[in-house]
Amino acid sequence: MYIQCMPTIFVIGPFRIIINTKDHRPAHVHCVGPGIFVIIEIVTQEVIRNKGVSTKDIKRLKEFIQESQDVLMNEWRHYHEEE
Repeated sequence: MYIQCMPTIFVIGPFRIIINTKDHRPAHVHCVGPGIFVIIEIVTQEVIRNKGVSTKDIKRLKEFIQESQDVLMNEWRHYHEEE
């Protein structure tokens, strides 16, 4: 991961919700905590990859991503110059 290219959009508990500015589709966020991370699609809230994040935390993050979908998609488009 290239943290220097991944601005923090939100902070939820121990997790930073970040978007990699040089990333690929589908639109997704990286939820990074101390020594753990999960990558979740913004629109579907599908888990793309998980390294050590508990089911309880994933559920909480998915709910937040669903509630914040418009903001997160606007941020994704901003960094990826999509219409």
